[in-house]
Amino acid sequence: MGSPAASLALVGALCLVALGLGAAAWLVWGSQPEPTGLVPTPTVLATQSALPTRDPLEPLTIDSIQRGEHLVFQNVVRSDDYAETSLVPLDSPAGMRLATGLVCERVHFASGHGICLTGEHDAVSRYFATTFDAAFQPTGRIELDGAPTFTRVSPDGRLAAASFQTSPPTAQLPFAPTETWILDTLNGNVIADLSSFALQRDGVEVTEQEIDHWGVTFKGDGNGFFATVRFGGNIFLAEGSLEENRLSVLQAGISAPSLSPDQSRLAFARLVSNIGPTWRFHVLDLASGTMTELPESKSIDDQMEWMGDSDLLYGFATDIWMIAADGGSSPLPFLFGGLSPAVVNPL
Repeated sequence: MGSPAASLALVGALCLVALGLGAAAWLVWGSQPEPTGLVPTPTVLATQSALPTRDPLEPLTIDSIQRGEHLVFQNVVRSDDYAETSLVPLDSPAGMRLATGLVCERVHFASGHGICLTGEHDAVSRYFATTFDAAFQPTGRIELDGAPTFTRVSPDGRLAAASFQTSPPTAQLPFAPTETWILDTLNGNVIADLSSFALQRDGVEVTEQEIDHWGVTFKGDGNGFFATVRFGGNIFLAEGSLEENRLSVLQAGISAPSLSPDQSRLAFARLVSNIGPTWRFHVLDLASGTMTELPESKSIDDQMEWMGDSDLLYGFATDIWMIAADGGSSPLPFLFGGLSPAVVNPL
């Protein structure tokens, strides 16, 4: 064996050779372009959302979600939570959703109170409206006289509207007979039946034998509301008062209105043809009467939900979509595998 000094010299030389090879390799490989097959291309992923997502490690509970703006909706992902009312933070619609165990076909929620419309399908189908509290615990339950269509909770959470078909639609009668009840969210009791309300058009009482009502949206005063009425083969926007038990026809062709949070505009599906029938989304400025058609080319009869004062959500097929209320942008997917959205502010 050589001397210790010779061994140390040999080790040092080998280290210098290794460092030199590593540096050369870095220069060669570091200067090479990334292989074409590995270069990411800008694509729209199925999970992409219009809003940024939260930290995925943040634990989610009903309480933690309710501390911020969030979405209450019907989950329609084919899983163990199918059809359950679920929550997701509004700034993370593509993130983890939290199921509540409450199964609904239509759901809405505001100011700590909600309503769930659902059916039980045995030999004979039965339908129910269930009111519930901020913990998603039922506070009342009544049986409806048909399949649910639309539902809404008033901004103060005290009232809820439940619309349902008293018989199914047919090819000859695509507009099924429809009724609407107004419920007390504290106990689920019916406090008003719109079929008992007086209806006027141009100051003259409408005396049609068959008048249908659906798609209520409440004003912020706890009394007024807008709804759709149908009589004489046509549909109309009507303005109502719970205190006076009356409705007044405003204009034709408007289904399922939705009042903006600032109370200045109505979003709705407008009937543009009886063939189909065919619907197009519009927004009406109540002060000026200006009507704006939204760039949604599909025929959808859904009650839209305001997300702030500038955007609208609605259901199509199995997903929730978003569109600008001023018509300035095309529809974008907002949440996949969900329907019946309700935008909720912190409690």
